[in-house]
Amino acid sequence: MTEKPNGLNDIYRRHADSALREEVEVGGYPALHSNFNDNRSSGECSLWIGVNDSAVLFLDVFLRDSPEAEDPCG
Repeated sequence: MTEKPNGLNDIYRRHADSALREEVEVGGYPALHSNFNDNRSSGECSLWIGVNDSAVLFLDVFLRDSPEAEDPCG
C-alpha cells in the first residue's frame, strides 16, 4: 500500500507510455495493469488498485512455472 497525493491518477500519469497499460476494475475499485515492460509472456503482471483518493495498493504477480502463467493478469 502506498500513499499518492492524487491516488491512482498519479499512477495513470506515471505509466502513460508503459508497454503494458490496461484499465480494469477489481471488486468495484478502479485499477490499472501497468508496467514499463510488458512481461506477461514471462508470467508477470503488475496491478495498481485505487483504494481511495490517496491510497493505492500495488500487487506484482509472478507465475513463471504455473499453468496460469499464460494469463498472469487474469
